[in-house]
Amino acid sequence: MNDIQITALRTFRALAKSGSFTAAARDLGCAQSAVSRHIASLEAYLQQTLVVRGHRRVRLTKAGELYLETVQKVLEELDQGADRLGITRARPTVKILAMPSFAARWLLPRLTRLPAAHIDVDIELATSIWDVDFQKERYDIAIHYGDGAWPGAKLLMRDSLVPVAAPQLLSGLTLERKEDLSQFCWLHDSLRSSKWSQWLAACGAEDLTSQRHMKLQDTEATLTAAVEGLGVAMGHSVLVENDVCKGRLVKVFAECTPLSAGYHLLQSKKAIHNSAAQALVAWLWQEAARQPQR
Repeated sequence: MNDIQITALRTFRALAKSGSFTAAARDLGCAQSAVSRHIASLEAYLQQTLVVRGHRRVRLTKAGELYLETVQKVLEELDQGADRLGITRARPTVKILAMPSFAARWLLPRLTRLPAAHIDVDIELATSIWDVDFQKERYDIAIHYGDGAWPGAKLLMRDSLVPVAAPQLLSGLTLERKEDLSQFCWLHDSLRSSKWSQWLAACGAEDLTSQRHMKLQDTEATLTAAVEGLGVAMGHSVLVENDVCKGRLVKVFAECTPLSAGYHLLQSKKAIHNSAAQALVAWLWQEAARQPQR
């Protein structure tokens, strides 16, 4: 028995359940070649053929069916023994890379919904604004903002611009004309400095300006300043939706200017074969579908 690895037994159980080497590898979060090696090691130890490889699926031999009964009992006993000892089995870890503003304004507020979706994973979240970081394989999942010109990128959500401010800044005022914006300080994002001019041009108010302006480092700082009542920010609809729902921000005008850029999802090669990462990817698509489209 010393020659049999527990991993090989779990692999055999996964293969019997899924019916294919590809599916078993995805469920276990390993390479298909690793599944083949574990099955071959069991067959060599037992000197029995356990599975017959078909065109699309594998099937168990008579010996395989008999052995599966023993394997299931053994693994159940091992798991129950660990539970009796109070041993907590390690949860899988999924590494995510996202833009700072997206992580703070969209992703983090939604992570509280993971338990309801029956997704039990540990998450390592890192933020970056640099394209080069999204090209590295250090992360399982990445969400990046732009035109999607990265290999394997898939559009998660489209985006648009809308002016937002803290309710206390407006003090119950009703802004009926775009010219009314000029009485407030305008908050600008230094990394994307054309947002105000884009929205004004779309509204036919290219010449409108304010006497007071505040320039901040990035989108996250700009939205934080808006929440604190320092002025009106030109917000991304994806990023401000949660603050609007929570009453921290209000949309000064309803007009949204669509943008060609959007939020794109990327996966590393290892994540495609990782069941925990794939569960999180599916959840992200579901959450994105709930986002109001402008």
